[in-house]
Amino acid sequence: MKLETQKRIAENLKVLRVVKNFSQAEMAEMVGISRSLYTHYELGRRTPDAEILFHITNRFGVNMGILFDTEPRHFLAHLATAQYCEDELVELSDIYRSLSPLCKGMLLERGKALREWDKMRQDNLRALKKKRGDIEEESV
Repeated sequence: MKLETQKRIAENLKVLRVVKNFSQAEMAEMVGISRSLYTHYELGRRTPDAEILFHITNRFGVNMGILFDTEPRHFLAHLATAQYCEDELVELSDIYRSLSPLCKGMLLERGKALREWDKMRQDNLRALKKKRGDIEEESV
């Protein structure tokens, strides 16, 4: 593994731990390793194996791939999204970040069109319910 990848994983593990308000000892206990070994992971002196990374990311409900993200703001955005949003929104965010600028624009346009369509559909349902309510009141 490249040294810069190892350092990125180390930094992202530390950010994840701090954001989730865990101590190094708690993180180590959660995945069944010693605190000193976990500390080596955060310092970039050792690289956690896939099983350790899986346990950590699974525990916090984040995608393991984000630990390899080289852009700190993407990593933080993903953590914020994962913490407050549904799985589908996390997936949509991941898809958006992987697109070219042209496709990002197309996705945003499609999203706006879907929002307008959904609003129109909801308005029509409300109108139909109101009409049915009026009809039921007249027949009583």
